[in-house]
Amino acid sequence: MTKVDIFSGFLGAGKTTLIKKLIAEAYKGERLVLIENEFGEIGIDGGFMQDAGIEVTEMNSGCICCSLVGDFGKVVEEYAPDRILIEPSGVGKLSDVIRAVQNVGSDALQLNSFTAVVDANKCKMYMKNFGEFFNDQVEHANAIILSRTGEISPDKLNTDIALLREHNPNASLIVTPWSELTGAQILEAMEKRISDTINSAPSAQCARPELPRMSDARLPHE
Repeated sequence: MTKVDIFSGFLGAGKTTLIKKLIAEAYKGERLVLIENEFGEIGIDGGFMQDAGIEVTEMNSGCICCSLVGDFGKVVEEYAPDRILIEPSGVGKLSDVIRAVQNVGSDALQLNSFTAVVDANKCKMYMKNFGEFFNDQVEHANAIILSRTGEISPDKLNTDIALLREHNPNASLIVTPWSELTGAQILEAMEKRISDTINSAPSAQCARPELPRMSDARLPHE
């Protein structure tokens, strides 16, 4: 069974940094494939990926959701990975990517986690100016991981948390600075108690999954 992890987030939020941390600290020993949809974003350095023994499929144009079926068939057949990591364009809707994976309909795939990476400095601004896309990422995530929380005041952090909880009261929420966490701790929060919910979600629908409350999965500072 190949696990599928989706990492959404606006440009500069820290998706690539998070993926690199997980590769170095949490995914060791796993055969990985990374599917990127860059649209001008800076992808993961090829040398780093080569040294880690990871296959990379890049889609620099077109819609990632329209390309996933073919890419999944190719990577599963050719590489038999333990895990596929999907890094969509920052302006993409997480719900669309989740639905695309579900609609592949392969018994060899398990939709394992769908994470929204949020820049703590820009959360309120993005929610106001890009609500359709930003809120979709937040509302459909089973884990919300804030970046750069060490750069803001406690009051601003609390405002971010309140805004995010208005749109998703159930997701695992990580606000601890990443330097204080291991990749394994982050991955545990991303995956916590979610597999049964994902596997039972209707594949033909794009509605927000009904997620269990995960307050015990939150890390310090919330």
